[in-house]
Amino acid sequence: MVRLILPVVATLLVLIAVRWSQPDALRVDGFWPLAAVAVVTAVGSALTLGLSRVAFSRAAPWIRGFLSTAVAFVLLAAFTGEPGPAAVVGGILVTLAVLFSLLRGGGRALRAEPFPPDVLGVARLAARFVVPAAWYLAAVEVMPGVQSAHRWPGALLGGLVAGGTLVAGTTLAWTRPWHACVTPVTVGGRERAAYGGIGHLVGIGDPGAREHLRTMGSGGVLADLSGMLPDPAPDRLRQFLDRLTPGLVRAACAIETPRRVLLASAGYGDAVHLWDPETGQPVHALAGHLGPVNALCAVPVGDTVLLASGGDDCRIRIWEPETGRQVRVVGRQARWVVRALCTVPVDGRILLAAGYADGTVRLWDPADGRLVRHLGAQQGGVNAVCAVTVDGTTRLASAAGDGTVVLWDPDGGERLGSFHDEAPRYALCVVEMDGEVLLAAAGDGIGVTLWDPASGTRRGSLGTASLLGLLTGSTGWIRSMCQVGVGDDSFLMLAGYDRAVEQIRLRPALRSLAAPEGAS
Repeated sequence: MVRLILPVVATLLVLIAVRWSQPDALRVDGFWPLAAVAVVTAVGSALTLGLSRVAFSRAAPWIRGFLSTAVAFVLLAAFTGEPGPAAVVGGILVTLAVLFSLLRGGGRALRAEPFPPDVLGVARLAARFVVPAAWYLAAVEVMPGVQSAHRWPGALLGGLVAGGTLVAGTTLAWTRPWHACVTPVTVGGRERAAYGGIGHLVGIGDPGAREHLRTMGSGGVLADLSGMLPDPAPDRLRQFLDRLTPGLVRAACAIETPRRVLLASAGYGDAVHLWDPETGQPVHALAGHLGPVNALCAVPVGDTVLLASGGDDCRIRIWEPETGRQVRVVGRQARWVVRALCTVPVDGRILLAAGYADGTVRLWDPADGRLVRHLGAQQGGVNAVCAVTVDGTTRLASAAGDGTVVLWDPDGGERLGSFHDEAPRYALCVVEMDGEVLLAAAGDGIGVTLWDPASGTRRGSLGTASLLGLLTGSTGWIRSMCQVGVGDDSFLMLAGYDRAVEQIRLRPALRSLAAPEGAS
């Protein structure tokens, strides 16, 4: 309801300002006709944009992208009354999209992401300009006591909506991390690191060789232009173009199916993409979410492995990775954004643990979608969850925005203890080395904190640096981490605001730590 009331009030204030400053542009017989125009314009625009998103949500991502682009430019042509310019602009954008996609990888990315995300961003921005303007023109035509002598009040309304979207998107582009997820994946029989970041790009690297092996997905026209610049081009210019690329891969995970290993990625694009990490080829693009996807998790159910995805639409969707079929929707009764997912064994079965923006953790049965247990609450929302084995018993750990890491008993739902850091925690993983099991937590602080979940003691910190070093690019402001490899080739991979995915060789790092620092 608030999402409708605020646009109505804002639209009414704009129309009052137009009526007061330019009486000839908008003639109104009293206040209530003007209020009716504001209601029709704001509510009609909100419903049109929302319903179009829902209507296209079940289509494949490339179809949805094409339809969104086509609708935006059809509306633009209808509003201006001159289809020529809209057709030219649309044709140029689509041609650039196809051209750079072909130059990027022989057309491979077209199967999963036919239009680069910045082209779709332009189309969405055009729709947000045209839809309010068109509804304004319709409202002044049908409402008695109202007459508009000019189109510019409608253009002003559309420009404010599109401008607000543009400002929010630009702010997001300059405040998002370079990389938001990192996960282990098996490629060629060896464990590698897969990482996602700006655009719709997913990379695979070999930590031992410190080598980037492969890039999958779509980075957009601007990113492609950046890559095609001559070598003398300043790095700052390349980084500037990269920063303006819409999209961010927020989550990635590997799924070991009976046939092969697949890599799933998702983020701002609403769709979940499945890749073959051996070849880099797209396998499926799963449509269904009505907002950004924040978390992915492989879920064993019976004799098969499914894929769970959760995001801003407050839903957890279960997919069959080999076919791309949606099996079921979990958590329809939940009303909070899903931020984190993991599996945890409880009473001989595998449950799906979900961390929510309201600070709670809920345990779901992925086989039937039933809520099994509701675990406490933390301040600031739960940003990460993971299962950890303590003295032969599996516990569930959750990290939140208040800086706490809580250890839960998933069988009974009791809170067993907590570790506390001053900065918000966004990343959480288990570190195993030489028989020692630790919890690693990181976020908006300096370095990675290691905790002993069995004794509740702080084991030490990795990757610490001065605040000046943090601001100039050292390890810090971490959004995701994981352990990759075993033995001497075991690394802690860190993804966040550093332009590179950082790595710490675990064995020497752990040996250099001091003795436990005491209980939390």
